[in-house]
Amino acid sequence: MLPQCVLESEAVRTLYHAAFRVLVLLAAEYNGHNCGAQGITAKQAYEHGISRNAFYAALQELQARGLIHMTCKASRIPPRPAKFELAWVARDDTEFSQSRRLPTHAYKQWRAAKEAS
Repeated sequence: MLPQCVLESEAVRTLYHAAFRVLVLLAAEYNGHNCGAQGITAKQAYEHGISRNAFYAALQELQARGLIHMTCKASRIPPRPAKFELAWVARDDTEFSQSRRLPTHAYKQWRAAKEAS
């Protein structure tokens, strides 16, 4: 679930390849009522051709650009990946995101840094 307005945003158009793939994987986890509870592991990302380092860098980049927001940190006990919400979907009330809220659309405000001349 990647709407055209998200794909056309500067935040997405300028993503490096691995970050875009991670965004697609997270969006694919959305089932209509679990926004705030999407998560993927480094192993799952690796199965889609994304190295461990690239995966963690991608999650940081997606958060910095306002495309995703962490709702629950990763845990070893019980084992689970970090959970995220998509910025263009209303957050659902799940075990990982206890309150509903409207989408932030924070990615719309993100701008690439201007290069020095």
